[in-house]
Parts: sequence; structure tokens; C-alpha cells
Amino acid sequence: MISDRAKLIISSSAVFVFVGISYFFIDIPVARFCKGLDASIRDVFGTITELGISTWYLIGSFALFAIFTFIRPHRRYAYMGLFIFASIAVSGLLTDIIKVIFARYRPEMLFEKGLYGLRFFAYDPRITSFPSGHAATAFSLAFVLSHFFPKFRIPLFIFAVVVAASRVIITAHYISDAVAGAWLAMACVVFLEKALASIER
Repeated sequence: MISDRAKLIISSSAVFVFVGISYFFIDIPVARFCKGLDASIRDVFGTITELGISTWYLIGSFALFAIFTFIRPHRRYAYMGLFIFASIAVSGLLTDIIKVIFARYRPEMLFEKGLYGLRFFAYDPRITSFPSGHAATAFSLAFVLSHFFPKFRIPLFIFAVVVAASRVIITAHYISDAVAGAWLAMACVVFLEKALASIER
């Protein structure tokens, strides 16, 4: 059986290769295709993309942790709340740091000013494309919940894929941004699962 560490190494190599290929050959054509989609389609995905905002997941999971830790003690439910909160918070923090390090132009800058690429170590909402925070949030949630509810793994990941895809469809991100955000979420969940394991028992 492949260990979680081995899975991370293999997946990180695959993601690194895909991101590189996508950066040079896939991202721009797909962004241009999505820009040309019917407005009604983009509007639908503009609504779906709101499901990738981390705020309410953080508030809800922290409330779950607090209630089942201090009000009605229940170790597993408290652990679930903490696991969800930590996964979304840590992946979100790392995403924000990486965004500043790479400072990648968002698709809107390609369409408005013909700018594409990286500036490195800069902050501006228009150059914080890589990786996608919404994708990281959606996949963090999917990975954690599938740990507790394995029977719902498929719909959970369909949810995450649709949210991540919405970022590409509304041209807020490139495909490689979404893929990187999803992988970052997986890495954080694997790490935190081990770090928080003693709490679950």
C-alpha cells in the first residue's frame, strides 16, 4: 500500500509537470475560450464560485469545535470542527503567501492589458492568481469531509471540482491556478490529519 508521504511526492511531481505544461500551452487558450462563453453560463458559475469563499466554513467549523468542546463535549465532533477549520485556515494562509511570492497576473490583466506571467514578490489583487484560494478551500472541505463521510466522497469531490472550475470559467484564475490550489489543499489535509490524530482518538 502506498504511504501518504509517497502519494504526496508522486502527486506533487505530477502537479508540478502539469502546472508547467499548462502555464505555457493550456492556460491562455482555455481562458480565452471561457471569456467567450455566453453570459448566462458565466453568471451561473459566478454564483457557484461563491461556495469557495472560506469565511463561513471557518466560522461554522470553529463554532462546531467550540460547541462540542466546551458546551456539549463530544470528541469526534470537536475533532471534525477543528480538522475542517485548520485545513481551510492553513491552506488559505499558504495560498496567500504563495500568491505574493509568485505574483501571477490574473486573466483579467491578459484581456485588459495583454499581461501574462509572474512578477514575483509583489502584492496587488490583479497579480494574485496563483494558486486559487477558492479551489484550496473547496478541496480542503472535500478532503476532510470525505475522511468522516467516505460514502459521500464522490459528490464531495464533484462539488470541489465544480467550484474550482467556476474560477476558471469566470476567468478569475487559470487552470493551473485551480490545480495548484487543489493539490495544496490535499497536502495540508494529509499533514494535519497526522498532526491532529491524537485528538481524534
